[in-house]
This record gives sequence, structure tokens and C-alpha cells, in this order.
Amino acid sequence: MCGAIYNVNDHPALPGILSEAGYTQEEIEDILGNVVNPKRELRPTDRVLSLVPTKEGQQVMSAVWWLKLDKQTLKPDTQWASFNCQSRRILTSKMHTIPPRSYRAVVFARGFFEWQPIYPGGRLYTALTPDEQKKPPKPIAKHRFLIHDPGKIMMLAAMCKHWVGADGQPVVSTGVITLPPHPDFMDIHYKSFPLELQQNELDRWLDKSIPHEEFEPLFNLTDYRRSLEAVPVNEPAFEPIGDPVALVPGAKASNG
Repeated sequence: MCGAIYNVNDHPALPGILSEAGYTQEEIEDILGNVVNPKRELRPTDRVLSLVPTKEGQQVMSAVWWLKLDKQTLKPDTQWASFNCQSRRILTSKMHTIPPRSYRAVVFARGFFEWQPIYPGGRLYTALTPDEQKKPPKPIAKHRFLIHDPGKIMMLAAMCKHWVGADGQPVVSTGVITLPPHPDFMDIHYKSFPLELQQNELDRWLDKSIPHEEFEPLFNLTDYRRSLEAVPVNEPAFEPIGDPVALVPGAKASNG
């Protein structure tokens, strides 16, 4: 994870969430109408809707989906593939301690996309030999899947950095935190799965005074945090073209 994010800016539940967070109607319209790129699909280096800690408290802001920026231009520093942040390296990577330091954040999404590779012989990842799994062969095709909880907003755990542009305006960058893949997800994406936060975790997660070490249990999760669906979809309409695959917590916990 994750190849692309399914944009949340037009989700019907979002205005209510922002209203409960204390935003005025004018601020909500600005956030949803102007700040976030209106594209349905967001790719790395695009802007995503994020909840970030600031000196004034938690704020919903537009963030560049690429954690490491060039200090001079404030454009994505592509020497570092930093749109995702591996959970196992949050506590050790220099990426999060070099100035500006990283803080915990949230990326809002309707869901996210992955592309299922089909290997020679029509095989999926779990049908490859152990040696092939170490270095998979080139896929002969890829099928797009939308992973979501229909009608619900996903709150993806993320890291963010605060920058100041030449004009003195703040710029926020972010990277989504990824866990090792769940055994039930290997055939869709064998590399990783995003860490999703729950509503009652947000205040502590966004509290800058709490060290990252206190969230190590989250960084070590090996299961889904709620039931989701992985739906094969077409392009570019993202309409279902097959039956959804249920992603159920604990389905293969004994194997992972």
C-alpha cells in the first residue's frame, strides 16, 4: 500500500465530521471545495486531506502525499520513496528525526486502490513457489481492486512534516503508515497493508507530547482492524466488475 487513494472530499459523511470537530460552514466549504484536489483518484505527490497536529491544535489541512520534500523547492524529493512509511521503521528511521521532524497525522480516504498481479500461468502470488515469492516474476496482467468499507470513511495512520514556503506560508507533507500484509491479502498485494486508526484513538495519536514508542502495539499489528471489502473495479469509472473479497479480522490470524 498504497497505489492510490480514493478521494474523500465529496463523501457525504465528511461535513458532519468536520462540523463536530468545530469547523464553521464557511471553513468546511473551503476545505472540501478548494483545498483538496477534486480528482477521485489520488496518486503519490498529489494532495490529500489530512488531520495534523499544529500549534493551534488539530487541524484539517491539505498535505502533499510525499513525506520528504526538497528543502529549497518544497517539491517531493524523489530520491526518497516516502509516500508510505513502514511501521517497523517508525522508531528507527532517520527520516523521522531529520529536520523538520515527523509528527503523527491522519489521512482521510474513501478507500485505497491496489493492483493485483497475475503471473505466468494465470497464477496469483500464493501459487508461486517459495523461490519465486522471494523475487516474483514479471506479471502478465494487473487487476485493480478498491479496498474499502462501503459508505464509511477510512482514517489512515500517517506521519507528517511541517515546512515553511518562501512566501512564509505553511506546507504539510505526509506519508501513510504501512504494516506487513495480512495473510488474506497476499494475492492482492503481498508487500504491505495500511494502518487504520479508530475514532477513540485520534486524540492520543495526534498528541505531540506522547512519544512514538507508546504506539508500538499499533506498529506491530498483524490483522485487519475491521471488516473491509476488496472489490475488483474497472477503469476509469471504478465500477465493480466482480464479487467483493471479504477481508475479515482474524480470518487467518493463526497463520500470520
